[in-house]
Amino acid sequence: MDYFHKRNHRAQVQRERRAPIRVLVIDGSAIALQGVNVLLGASNSILVVATADSEAGALAALQTCRPDVVVLEVQIGPACGIGLANAIRESHPDIRVLFFTAYEDPDLLRAAVLAGAHGYLLKTASGEVLAKSIEAVYAGQAMIDEHLTQQVIQWVRDGVLPAPRATVEDCREEELRLLSHVAEGKTNKEIAQALNLNPRAVATRLQRVYKRLRI
Repeated sequence: MDYFHKRNHRAQVQRERRAPIRVLVIDGSAIALQGVNVLLGASNSILVVATADSEAGALAALQTCRPDVVVLEVQIGPACGIGLANAIRESHPDIRVLFFTAYEDPDLLRAAVLAGAHGYLLKTASGEVLAKSIEAVYAGQAMIDEHLTQQVIQWVRDGVLPAPRATVEDCREEELRLLSHVAEGKTNKEIAQALNLNPRAVATRLQRVYKRLRI
């Protein structure tokens, strides 16, 4: 099934089943989480099934709540939402990802797109716009905040979407733990013992991190 058939099929299924779109909201701010709940509370087509204020909480909720759409902030406490979006794409490719963020930054938008996000919306948007954006990304559409569309148009005109170089700030929590052990001079075997992992798994994960950081 090609992209357009998938999109139309998803939209048709949503209309037929009448069940709300299941949404997981991820944000490091408790106030922001409460605000999104309020914004979406008036929608009959959307159900917030869980919220999370950390990467660990988000990954756990993905397993237990089975959301259709994840709404997340770029920065989640010490963790980076871009890295989390990457992880969601790899582990749950059917889940749609919509960034709902305070950061009006073209570089972050670019990183979000490259991470596989399906939408990028600023927190200045109304509850109605947020709800419609969730419905749109669930139906297979891409949603970019109107304040950032000019940047996307420019990228299309230029014919490029240059990839930003990853930094340590882009690493997930588990990757930061690995790097902290490396910084302490530990061997892969010692790291494996400390984190209860297989040494081969440690080596594989470090290689992946080094590749992303271009080390």
